[in-house]
Amino acid sequence: MKNLVIYGKLFLDVIKLIDAINRENPQWNFLGFLDDNKETHGEIVMGYPVLGGREVIPELNEDGNTYFFSCVSSHWSKSEYIAGVLDSYNCKVPNLIHPAVDMNYVKIGRGCIIPEGCVIGGHAQIGSFVTVRLRALISHHVKIYDHAFIGPGSILGSNVAVKKGGFIGAGVTVMLNRVIGEKSVVGAGALVTRDVPAGKTVAGVPAKIFEKKCREE
Repeated sequence: MKNLVIYGKLFLDVIKLIDAINRENPQWNFLGFLDDNKETHGEIVMGYPVLGGREVIPELNEDGNTYFFSCVSSHWSKSEYIAGVLDSYNCKVPNLIHPAVDMNYVKIGRGCIIPEGCVIGGHAQIGSFVTVRLRALISHHVKIYDHAFIGPGSILGSNVAVKKGGFIGAGVTVMLNRVIGEKSVVGAGALVTRDVPAGKTVAGVPAKIFEKKCREE
């Protein structure tokens, strides 16, 4: 059994995912969570302790049998920052993939989470530190870049590209061959029929660019 520590304690379904993996093939001895908020240190979350913040990583990493996984995915910049913290300590970073998800003919990096009910098509490519939520459907030849977020129940058509840091909200449908630009956001329930420019937010059916309106005093 390998030791596992989770950075971030807000996505608690990760514990169910670890349990599902262990039922199929026992491999993870879950030690607890890391959180940089000192007020949470020592708390018990779903039966597991908050061990401390990043300052405890060197001690936990001494045995060479401990892996670290980041569940910090609320924004691409936070995901990228925690990934950098783990790399600075030379941490081993696994993927957490539900055993029922067929990953044949799929290329994947590290630090990714793929929970129950997801479907990943053949020749899909998934980068590193990608977060996929429950029951997402990722069609064949889709390419998802680092630090992207794919919301629950979303559907990505064939040959879609989600660039680095792209955020796909819950229940989004992206039509085939579309490109979701780097660091862009697709609001929940949107239907994407056109490419989304980098750094833009789109919403609606069909999805349109959302521009904040400023009111003059």
